[in-house]
Amino acid sequence: MLQNVASMLAARSFDPTVSPVLRSRVFAIALFSAALLQLTLFAAKIPGWTCPFLHIVGLPCPGCGLTRATTLLLHGDLRASLSYHAFAPVFLIGLIVVGSAGLLPERKRLSAIDRLEVLERRSGITAILLFALILYWLGRLLFMQTAFVELVSR
Repeated sequence: MLQNVASMLAARSFDPTVSPVLRSRVFAIALFSAALLQLTLFAAKIPGWTCPFLHIVGLPCPGCGLTRATTLLLHGDLRASLSYHAFAPVFLIGLIVVGSAGLLPERKRLSAIDRLEVLERRSGITAILLFALILYWLGRLLFMQTAFVELVSR
């Protein structure tokens, strides 16, 4: 029975979610630009966008702390970066992928997106990362809510 489950999972093809979105060069550039602007504003100590989820619901969203964490990571402070958000390295890799999808020459861009699509279909990496992010967020809310809220509210 266990072998049947393993073979079913191995045969499963996951629907890609990121690669189809990146096929639009305009959208990829807009997304990359917005992320760079937010990181730049934060690094320059200029108020950027605040988390609407935090201000409406009163709880940090799954991404709360990512701007600070990514900025710290870009400055080479991995330990401090991970204390704000463990997904900062994943976010930075994603930012590089989105930037590449928007800025590379057309042939290279489409080739990279095609490879990403194959990776998404075979591994389900997008679903795995999303599930891990939600688990990480729930863990921070359930086991260290006060520290989490204070951390992202600074």
